[in-house]
Amino acid sequence: MAFVQFTAPDDQPIIINSDRIVTASSVPADEEPAGGTRITFTNGGQQDVKQGVADVLRRLNISA
Repeated sequence: MAFVQFTAPDDQPIIINSDRIVTASSVPADEEPAGGTRITFTNGGQQDVKQGVADVLRRLNISA
């Protein structure tokens, strides 16, 4: 298992198990965090983070 630290919209650090990630996409422009990323998990849950998609993919070692 690989765990990666990101920043939640409320500025709290969060640790995410990268083995459980299905997709990472931009948060819609009309939602917060503007410019952030919405991560979707295998259980259907979601977590928004402040980091942009490119940074999230880089941290996860995934090519865009």
